[in-house]
Amino acid sequence: MITPIARYGTLAACLFGAAFFLSGAVRHAEREFSANALTYASPVTDIRPLRLRHTIAAMSLEEKIGQMMMVSIPAPTLPDKIAAWLSGHHIGGVVLLGKNVQNRAQIETLIRDMQVRGRTQRMPPFFIAVDQEGGAISRFRFLEEMRPQNALKDTDMAYTAAKRRGEELRKLGVNVNFSPVVDVAESTNNFIRDRAFGGDAAQVAALGSAMIRGYQDADVIAVPKHFPGHGGTMVDSHRRLPTITRDQAAWDEHLLPFREASAARAGMMMTAHVLAPAIDPENPASISPAFGRILREDIGYSGIVITDDLAMGAISRSYGIPDAAVRAASAGADILLAVEALEQYDGIYQALLAAVRRGDIGAVRIDASVMRILALKEAFLKK
Repeated sequence: MITPIARYGTLAACLFGAAFFLSGAVRHAEREFSANALTYASPVTDIRPLRLRHTIAAMSLEEKIGQMMMVSIPAPTLPDKIAAWLSGHHIGGVVLLGKNVQNRAQIETLIRDMQVRGRTQRMPPFFIAVDQEGGAISRFRFLEEMRPQNALKDTDMAYTAAKRRGEELRKLGVNVNFSPVVDVAESTNNFIRDRAFGGDAAQVAALGSAMIRGYQDADVIAVPKHFPGHGGTMVDSHRRLPTITRDQAAWDEHLLPFREASAARAGMMMTAHVLAPAIDPENPASISPAFGRILREDIGYSGIVITDDLAMGAISRSYGIPDAAVRAASAGADILLAVEALEQYDGIYQALLAAVRRGDIGAVRIDASVMRILALKEAFLKK
Protein backbone atom coordinates (compact mmCIF):
# COMPACT_ATOMS: atom_id res chain seq x y z
CA MET A 1 0.00 0.00 0.00
CA ILE A 2 1.29 3.46 -0.87
CA THR A 3 0.71 5.42 2.30
CA PRO A 4 -0.51 9.04 2.41
CA ILE A 5 2.69 10.66 3.63
CA ALA A 6 4.84 8.64 1.25
CA ARG A 7 2.60 9.59 -1.63
CA TYR A 8 1.75 13.16 -0.74
CA GLY A 9 4.11 14.48 1.92
CA THR A 10 7.35 15.70 0.39
CA LEU A 11 5.88 16.43 -3.03
CA ALA A 12 2.64 18.03 -1.84
CA ALA A 13 3.30 21.41 -3.38
CA CYS A 14 3.99 20.12 -6.88
CA LEU A 15 1.61 17.19 -6.94
CA PHE A 16 -1.38 19.09 -5.70
CA GLY A 17 -0.84 22.51 -7.17
CA ALA A 18 -3.68 24.00 -9.11
CA ALA A 19 -2.21 23.23 -12.51
CA PHE A 20 -1.85 19.51 -11.81
CA PHE A 21 -5.29 19.14 -10.31
CA LEU A 22 -7.14 21.02 -13.02
CA SER A 23 -5.32 19.26 -15.84
CA GLY A 24 -6.24 15.85 -14.47
CA ALA A 25 -9.70 16.62 -13.14
CA VAL A 26 -11.66 15.65 -16.23
CA ARG A 27 -9.81 12.36 -16.73
CA HIS A 28 -10.26 11.51 -13.03
CA ALA A 29 -13.96 12.42 -13.12
CA GLU A 30 -14.52 10.34 -16.25
CA ARG A 31 -12.99 7.32 -14.52
CA GLU A 32 -15.25 7.88 -11.52
CA PHE A 33 -18.31 8.39 -13.71
CA SER A 34 -17.77 5.22 -15.69
CA ALA A 35 -16.56 2.93 -12.91
CA ASN A 36 -17.10 4.15 -9.36
CA ALA A 37 -20.41 5.96 -9.52
CA LEU A 38 -22.42 2.78 -9.94
CA THR A 39 -21.61 1.08 -6.64
CA TYR A 40 -25.27 0.43 -5.92
CA ALA A 41 -26.18 -0.86 -9.37
CA SER A 42 -26.70 -4.56 -9.94
CA PRO A 43 -24.46 -6.62 -12.24
CA VAL A 44 -23.91 -5.78 -15.91
CA THR A 45 -27.34 -6.99 -16.95
CA ASP A 46 -28.92 -4.18 -14.90
CA ILE A 47 -30.27 -1.40 -17.15
CA ARG A 48 -30.21 1.24 -14.40
CA PRO A 49 -26.81 2.77 -15.28
CA LEU A 50 -27.97 3.57 -18.80
CA ARG A 51 -31.27 4.93 -17.52
CA LEU A 52 -29.52 7.14 -14.98
CA ARG A 53 -27.22 8.50 -17.68
CA HIS A 54 -30.27 9.41 -19.75
CA THR A 55 -31.81 11.07 -16.69
CA ILE A 56 -28.67 13.13 -16.09
CA ALA A 57 -28.43 14.12 -19.75
CA ALA A 58 -31.97 15.51 -19.52
CA MET A 59 -31.29 17.52 -16.34
CA SER A 60 -30.48 21.20 -16.40
CA LEU A 61 -27.36 22.50 -14.68
CA GLU A 62 -29.62 24.13 -12.09
CA GLU A 63 -31.20 20.77 -11.28
CA LYS A 64 -27.80 19.09 -10.96
CA ILE A 65 -26.44 21.78 -8.61
CA GLY A 66 -29.59 21.61 -6.51
CA GLN A 67 -29.15 17.87 -6.05
CA MET A 68 -25.63 18.49 -4.70
CA MET A 69 -26.86 20.80 -1.92
CA MET A 70 -28.01 19.77 1.55
CA VAL A 71 -29.64 22.59 3.49
CA SER A 72 -31.49 23.26 6.73
CA ILE A 73 -34.87 24.89 7.18
CA PRO A 74 -35.66 27.38 9.95
CA ALA A 75 -38.73 25.99 11.68
CA PRO A 76 -40.68 22.87 12.72
CA THR A 77 -43.20 23.45 9.91
CA LEU A 78 -42.91 23.99 6.17
CA PRO A 79 -44.40 27.34 5.09
CA ASP A 80 -45.33 27.70 1.43
CA LYS A 81 -42.47 30.15 0.82
CA ILE A 82 -39.83 27.65 2.00
CA ALA A 83 -41.46 24.77 0.13
CA ALA A 84 -41.40 26.86 -3.04
CA TRP A 85 -37.74 27.78 -2.50
CA LEU A 86 -36.72 24.14 -2.04
CA SER A 87 -38.55 22.97 -5.13
CA GLY A 88 -37.54 26.00 -7.19
CA HIS A 89 -33.86 25.32 -6.50
CA HIS A 90 -34.23 21.53 -7.02
CA ILE A 91 -32.60 20.91 -3.62
CA GLY A 92 -31.51 17.33 -3.07
CA GLY A 93 -31.34 17.04 0.70
CA VAL A 94 -32.41 18.58 4.02
CA VAL A 95 -30.72 18.13 7.39
CA LEU A 96 -32.97 18.27 10.44
CA LEU A 97 -31.76 20.23 13.47
CA GLY A 98 -33.01 20.63 17.01
CA LYS A 99 -35.09 23.66 16.00
CA ASN A 100 -37.04 21.47 13.57
CA VAL A 101 -38.07 18.88 16.15
CA GLN A 102 -40.96 19.04 18.63
CA ASN A 103 -42.39 15.54 18.81
CA ARG A 104 -42.88 12.39 16.79
CA ALA A 105 -46.14 13.37 15.08
CA GLN A 106 -44.81 16.81 14.17
CA ILE A 107 -41.58 15.49 12.62
CA GLU A 108 -43.46 12.87 10.61
CA THR A 109 -45.71 15.63 9.24
CA LEU A 110 -42.75 17.90 8.44
CA ILE A 111 -40.90 15.16 6.56
CA ARG A 112 -44.03 14.17 4.64
CA ASP A 113 -44.68 17.81 3.72
CA MET A 114 -41.13 18.24 2.47
CA GLN A 115 -41.31 15.16 0.27
CA VAL A 116 -44.70 16.16 -1.16
CA ARG A 117 -44.55 19.97 -1.36
CA GLY A 118 -40.89 20.83 -1.05
CA ARG A 119 -39.27 18.89 -3.87
CA THR A 120 -39.46 19.20 -7.62
CA GLN A 121 -41.71 16.31 -8.54
CA ARG A 122 -39.58 15.26 -11.52
CA MET A 123 -36.63 14.91 -9.14
CA PRO A 124 -36.14 11.94 -6.77
CA PRO A 125 -37.08 12.20 -3.07
CA PHE A 126 -35.03 14.25 -0.65
CA PHE A 127 -32.23 12.87 1.39
CA ILE A 128 -33.61 13.60 4.89
CA ALA A 129 -30.61 13.59 7.22
CA VAL A 130 -30.08 13.87 10.95
CA ASP A 131 -27.35 13.63 13.59
CA GLN A 132 -28.65 10.72 15.66
CA GLU A 133 -25.41 9.32 17.08
CA GLY A 134 -26.94 8.16 20.35
CA GLY A 135 -26.14 9.75 23.67
CA ALA A 136 -25.78 13.53 23.78
CA ILE A 137 -25.82 14.06 19.99
CA SER A 138 -29.37 12.95 19.29
CA ARG A 139 -31.94 15.21 17.62
CA PHE A 140 -34.83 12.89 18.46
CA ARG A 141 -34.87 12.44 22.21
CA PHE A 142 -38.09 10.42 22.02
CA LEU A 143 -36.54 7.40 20.27
CA GLU A 144 -35.92 4.22 22.25
CA GLU A 145 -32.44 3.32 20.92
CA MET A 146 -30.32 6.04 22.51
CA ARG A 147 -27.14 4.25 23.58
CA PRO A 148 -24.00 6.34 23.00
CA GLN A 149 -21.24 4.86 20.87
CA ASN A 150 -18.88 4.39 23.80
CA ALA A 151 -21.45 2.05 25.38
CA LEU A 152 -21.24 -0.34 22.41
CA LYS A 153 -18.55 -2.84 23.35
CA ASP A 154 -18.72 -5.46 20.61
CA THR A 155 -19.82 -5.79 17.01
CA ASP A 156 -23.10 -7.53 17.87
CA MET A 157 -24.10 -4.65 20.14
CA ALA A 158 -23.03 -2.10 17.52
CA TYR A 159 -24.96 -3.79 14.74
CA THR A 160 -28.10 -4.25 16.87
CA ALA A 161 -28.08 -0.64 18.09
CA ALA A 162 -27.71 0.71 14.56
CA LYS A 163 -30.37 -1.62 13.14
CA ARG A 164 -32.91 -0.67 15.79
CA ARG A 165 -32.07 3.03 15.54
CA GLY A 166 -32.27 2.85 11.77
CA GLU A 167 -35.70 1.20 11.90
CA GLU A 168 -36.96 3.95 14.22
CA LEU A 169 -35.54 6.66 11.97
CA ARG A 170 -37.00 5.10 8.85
CA LYS A 171 -40.47 5.06 10.41
CA LEU A 172 -40.18 8.82 10.85
CA GLY A 173 -39.15 9.28 7.22
CA VAL A 174 -35.44 9.87 7.87
CA ASN A 175 -33.23 8.09 5.35
CA VAL A 176 -29.71 9.39 6.19
CA ASN A 177 -27.99 9.29 9.58
CA PHE A 178 -24.71 11.13 10.17
CA SER A 179 -23.34 8.18 12.13
CA PRO A 180 -21.15 6.40 13.13
CA VAL A 181 -18.28 8.53 14.39
CA VAL A 182 -15.15 6.59 13.39
CA ASP A 183 -12.52 9.06 14.57
CA VAL A 184 -9.83 7.30 16.59
CA ALA A 185 -9.85 9.24 19.85
CA GLU A 186 -8.10 7.25 22.55
CA SER A 187 -6.88 10.31 24.47
CA THR A 188 -9.25 11.77 27.05
CA ASN A 189 -8.08 15.20 25.89
CA ASN A 190 -9.53 14.75 22.41
CA PHE A 191 -12.57 16.99 21.95
CA ILE A 192 -14.55 14.25 20.15
CA ARG A 193 -13.73 11.54 22.69
CA ASP A 194 -17.21 11.44 24.27
CA ARG A 195 -18.81 10.85 20.87
CA ALA A 196 -16.39 8.15 19.69
CA PHE A 197 -16.13 4.42 20.36
CA GLY A 198 -12.92 4.49 22.33
CA GLY A 199 -10.32 1.81 21.83
CA ASP A 200 -7.71 1.46 19.13
CA ALA A 201 -8.12 1.78 15.39
CA ALA A 202 -8.93 -1.89 14.86
CA GLN A 203 -11.72 -1.74 17.46
CA VAL A 204 -13.11 1.48 15.98
CA ALA A 205 -13.00 -0.01 12.48
CA ALA A 206 -14.83 -3.18 13.53
CA LEU A 207 -17.51 -1.40 15.54
CA GLY A 208 -18.00 1.28 12.91
CA SER A 209 -18.41 -1.27 10.12
CA ALA A 210 -20.95 -3.17 12.21
CA MET A 211 -23.00 0.00 12.69
CA ILE A 212 -22.84 0.77 8.97
CA ARG A 213 -24.27 -2.66 8.20
CA GLY A 214 -26.98 -2.21 10.83
CA TYR A 215 -28.16 1.15 9.54
CA GLN A 216 -28.14 0.07 5.94
CA ASP A 217 -29.95 -3.19 6.70
CA ALA A 218 -32.68 -0.90 8.07
CA ASP A 219 -32.68 1.06 4.77
CA VAL A 220 -31.03 4.10 6.33
CA ILE A 221 -27.88 5.44 4.70
CA ALA A 222 -24.93 5.39 7.10
CA VAL A 223 -22.46 8.29 7.07
CA PRO A 224 -19.18 7.44 8.83
CA LYS A 225 -17.34 10.58 9.88
CA HIS A 226 -15.06 12.59 9.97
CA PHE A 227 -12.47 11.71 7.30
CA PRO A 228 -9.44 11.73 7.82
CA GLY A 229 -10.16 11.79 11.56
CA HIS A 230 -10.15 14.33 14.37
CA GLY A 231 -8.00 12.12 16.57
CA GLY A 232 -5.01 13.87 18.08
CA THR A 233 -6.45 17.36 18.46
CA MET A 234 -8.21 19.17 21.28
CA VAL A 235 -9.51 21.91 18.93
CA ASP A 236 -13.24 21.83 18.19
CA SER A 237 -13.75 22.47 14.47
CA HIS A 238 -17.13 24.03 15.20
CA ARG A 239 -15.09 27.00 16.46
CA ARG A 240 -11.58 26.92 14.93
CA LEU A 241 -9.55 24.95 12.40
CA PRO A 242 -7.62 22.07 14.02
CA THR A 243 -4.16 21.16 12.74
CA ILE A 244 -3.11 17.52 12.88
CA THR A 245 0.45 16.22 12.75
CA ARG A 246 0.89 12.46 12.35
CA ASP A 247 3.77 10.17 11.52
CA GLN A 248 3.24 7.32 9.10
CA ALA A 249 2.16 4.84 11.76
CA ALA A 250 -0.43 7.30 13.06
CA TRP A 251 -1.79 7.88 9.55
CA ASP A 252 -2.18 4.15 9.03
CA GLU A 253 -4.04 3.93 12.33
CA HIS A 254 -6.41 6.85 11.79
CA LEU A 255 -7.30 5.89 8.21
CA LEU A 256 -8.06 2.24 9.01
CA PRO A 257 -11.68 2.86 10.11
CA PHE A 258 -12.36 4.73 6.87
CA ARG A 259 -10.87 1.90 4.82
CA GLU A 260 -13.16 -0.53 6.60
CA ALA A 261 -16.13 1.81 6.18
CA SER A 262 -15.45 1.84 2.44
CA ALA A 263 -15.26 -1.96 2.42
CA ALA A 264 -18.60 -2.04 4.28
CA ARG A 265 -20.09 0.00 1.41
CA ALA A 266 -21.12 3.04 3.44
CA GLY A 267 -23.49 5.08 1.30
CA MET A 268 -21.88 8.38 2.26
CA MET A 269 -18.72 9.49 4.00
CA MET A 270 -18.31 12.86 5.71
CA THR A 271 -15.11 14.87 5.46
CA ALA A 272 -13.60 16.85 8.34
CA HIS A 273 -12.51 20.45 8.64
CA VAL A 274 -8.95 19.64 9.71
CA LEU A 275 -5.61 20.84 8.33
CA ALA A 276 -2.82 18.29 7.81
CA PRO A 277 0.22 20.26 6.56
CA ALA A 278 2.20 17.12 5.67
CA ILE A 279 -0.40 16.29 3.03
CA ASP A 280 -1.91 19.64 2.07
CA PRO A 281 -0.39 22.68 3.78
CA GLU A 282 -3.06 25.08 2.48
CA ASN A 283 -6.47 23.42 2.43
CA PRO A 284 -8.53 21.74 5.15
CA ALA A 285 -9.40 18.16 4.25
CA SER A 286 -13.01 19.02 3.38
CA ILE A 287 -11.89 21.32 0.55
CA SER A 288 -8.59 19.63 -0.32
CA PRO A 289 -7.94 17.97 -3.70
CA ALA A 290 -5.15 15.98 -2.02
CA PHE A 291 -7.50 14.41 0.51
CA GLY A 292 -10.11 13.89 -2.18
CA ARG A 293 -7.61 11.78 -4.09
CA ILE A 294 -6.59 9.82 -0.98
CA LEU A 295 -10.22 8.96 -0.32
CA ARG A 296 -10.96 7.90 -3.89
CA GLU A 297 -7.64 6.38 -5.01
CA ASP A 298 -5.83 5.16 -1.88
CA ILE A 299 -8.84 4.09 0.16
CA GLY A 300 -10.88 3.26 -2.93
CA TYR A 301 -14.13 4.80 -1.73
CA SER A 302 -16.76 5.01 -4.48
CA GLY A 303 -19.80 6.29 -2.58
CA ILE A 304 -20.96 9.84 -1.90
CA VAL A 305 -18.57 12.29 -0.26
CA ILE A 306 -20.39 14.89 1.84
CA THR A 307 -18.73 17.78 3.62
CA ASP A 308 -19.19 18.57 7.26
CA ASP A 309 -21.16 21.77 7.78
CA LEU A 310 -19.41 24.49 5.76
CA ALA A 311 -20.74 27.14 8.14
CA MET A 312 -18.63 25.80 11.03
CA GLY A 313 -15.99 28.15 12.39
CA ALA A 314 -13.10 26.06 11.03
CA ILE A 315 -14.18 27.07 7.51
CA SER A 316 -16.28 30.21 7.85
CA ARG A 317 -13.55 32.12 9.74
CA SER A 318 -11.24 31.85 6.72
CA TYR A 319 -13.52 31.44 3.69
CA GLY A 320 -16.81 32.75 2.45
CA ILE A 321 -19.23 29.84 2.50
CA PRO A 322 -20.03 30.08 -1.25
CA ASP A 323 -16.29 30.02 -1.97
CA ALA A 324 -15.81 27.04 0.35
CA ALA A 325 -18.62 25.19 -1.43
CA VAL A 326 -16.95 25.76 -4.80
CA ARG A 327 -13.60 24.60 -3.41
CA ALA A 328 -15.18 21.48 -1.91
CA ALA A 329 -16.93 20.57 -5.16
CA SER A 330 -13.69 21.16 -7.08
CA ALA A 331 -11.91 18.85 -4.64
CA GLY A 332 -14.39 16.04 -5.26
CA ALA A 333 -17.23 16.51 -2.74
CA ASP A 334 -20.57 15.29 -4.07
CA ILE A 335 -22.83 16.99 -1.51
CA LEU A 336 -22.20 20.40 0.05
CA LEU A 337 -23.71 20.54 3.53
CA ALA A 338 -24.28 23.96 5.06
CA VAL A 339 -26.37 25.02 8.03
CA GLU A 340 -27.24 28.60 7.18
CA ALA A 341 -30.08 31.08 7.06
CA LEU A 342 -32.24 30.30 4.06
CA GLU A 343 -31.38 33.55 2.28
CA GLN A 344 -27.67 32.63 2.36
CA TYR A 345 -28.20 29.49 0.28
CA ASP A 346 -28.82 31.51 -2.86
CA GLY A 347 -25.19 32.66 -2.68
CA ILE A 348 -23.94 29.07 -2.52
CA TYR A 349 -26.23 27.99 -5.36
CA GLN A 350 -25.21 30.87 -7.62
CA ALA A 351 -21.50 30.44 -6.85
CA LEU A 352 -21.64 26.78 -7.87
CA LEU A 353 -23.53 27.58 -11.07
CA ALA A 354 -21.03 30.32 -11.96
CA ALA A 355 -18.04 28.05 -11.29
CA VAL A 356 -19.35 25.44 -13.73
CA ARG A 357 -20.25 28.02 -16.36
CA ARG A 358 -16.75 29.52 -16.13
CA GLY A 359 -15.20 26.07 -16.46
CA ASP A 360 -13.64 26.15 -12.97
CA ILE A 361 -15.54 22.94 -12.25
CA GLY A 362 -15.94 20.56 -15.17
CA ALA A 363 -19.39 19.47 -16.31
CA VAL A 364 -18.24 15.83 -16.28
CA ARG A 365 -17.12 16.29 -12.68
CA ILE A 366 -20.64 17.50 -11.76
CA ASP A 367 -22.26 14.62 -13.64
CA ALA A 368 -20.14 12.12 -11.68
CA SER A 369 -21.53 13.50 -8.42
CA VAL A 370 -25.10 13.54 -9.67
CA MET A 371 -24.73 9.94 -10.86
CA ARG A 372 -23.68 8.86 -7.37
CA ILE A 373 -26.53 10.82 -5.80
CA LEU A 374 -29.21 9.41 -8.10
CA ALA A 375 -27.84 5.86 -7.82
CA LEU A 376 -27.88 6.00 -4.02
CA LYS A 377 -31.34 7.52 -3.91
CA GLU A 378 -32.61 4.80 -6.18
CA ALA A 379 -31.05 2.12 -4.01
CA PHE A 380 -32.36 3.40 -0.65
CA LEU A 381 -35.26 5.81 -1.15
CA LYS A 382 -38.81 4.89 -1.95
CA LYS A 383 -40.85 7.29 -4.06
